Amino acid sequence: MRFFRWGSRETSLLESSFSGDLRSVRKRLADGASVEERGRVGATALMLAAQEGHDDVVRALLEAGAQANARNPLGVTPVGAAAFAGHTAVLVRLLDHGGDVNAKDRHSTTPLMVAAQNGQTETVRALIEAGADLSARDADGHSALTLALLARQPASIALLLELGVPADARDADGTTALMLATESGDVELVRRLLAAGGDVNATRDDGTAALMTACSLGNRPMVDVLLCAGADPLARDRHGLSPFLRSAMYGHVDLAETMLRAGASVSETDALGRSALLLSATGGHVELTRLLLERESPVDVQAENGASALMAAARGGHEEIVGLLLESGASVELRARNGETALFKAAAEGRTKLVERLAAAGADVHVADERGRSALTLAAEGAFSDLIECLLRLGATLDAQEARRLMTQAEQQGLTDVVTLLSNSSRPDDEGAERNV
Repeated sequence: MRFFRWGSRETSLLESSFSGDLRSVRKRLADGASVEERGRVGATALMLAAQEGHDDVVRALLEAGAQANARNPLGVTPVGAAAFAGHTAVLVRLLDHGGDVNAKDRHSTTPLMVAAQNGQTETVRALIEAGADLSARDADGHSALTLALLARQPASIALLLELGVPADARDADGTTALMLATESGDVELVRRLLAAGGDVNATRDDGTAALMTACSLGNRPMVDVLLCAGADPLARDRHGLSPFLRSAMYGHVDLAETMLRAGASVSETDALGRSALLLSATGGHVELTRLLLERESPVDVQAENGASALMAAARGGHEEIVGLLLESGASVELRARNGETALFKAAAEGRTKLVERLAAAGADVHVADERGRSALTLAAEGAFSDLIECLLRLGATLDAQEARRLMTQAEQQGLTDVVTLLSNSSRPDDEGAERNV
């Protein structure tokens, strides 16, 4: 692994240093070559030799006055180059000659970070023994520990923890290694981080804790480990989502049951007023919906925007869930803030079977939203011929002006079947009024 790639065929101090030709390096220095000569990517001879691990060349260049803290345009120093490639002996020599153990490149990455990320454990140990800053963060807010975890370097992680890196150190957004390990699904690593003092209830800036993530992912073993370590089953993120609500959102029946046993309320809602039942219905999670209804989840709770579980299921086309909700007494008359009902939402998606089912349960086929659109209007605009026919059979009508508008639109689109159906959709009183004008 290397920062710098050699592409020039020119004979020079840089080439000799890159290839490790000590005799040539000494000769070129004796002939007056500048020890700080730079190549096309801004690398000095010392950077190239350090990256390639040529310790004897590094020693010769340092003795000739090469700067141990020189930087290329990306901010990489000889120490950083050696750390990246894992050349520990070279690294130590550079540090002994004044190399900065905490030198940051343009991305604020330190030698310790690159060594940990690349799994260079011997180099990691040498850097920490030399005083590397364990709390340093790169431009993205990552520490050496979280970079090692993101790069899946278990040996680096174990060594960093052994050498005193705080297990619950936070990145810029509050992310801890424990959270990242939870996201990766690595249960054993989570155990190790907890044993090293990781805070099981630490939260990101958005309030997300490890248990919430485990519930979203449906990782039962992870949830068990976190709960045993004292994770709070009732915690909420900034959106008001608890581990229970996250389990419901993603349809994890067993985890929803676990959270209910741990004290969650079946009727709790998030910051938008969405209940577990509504979240489950939205996702089409049949078995979880059945569980929540068995646990007597309020069937007609409406979110802040007026949405209910029945509306969500109707919109998503989840027929079995619509049936379960109707059997449990869900109201077909509830309206969202914009005036839409469950039947209206089903019509908007062209779901003929659900419209028939909801109408049979007493839903009003004439209902209109706040913009004055009816279910039949939506069916016509969507060119849902079967739905138009169904709604007409159920008694839905249009006023003459609306019927003309929709027929004109359908004619322009060449939808002759829609035109034919709509020609019989006007209300009788509208037609009579039109003839008397």
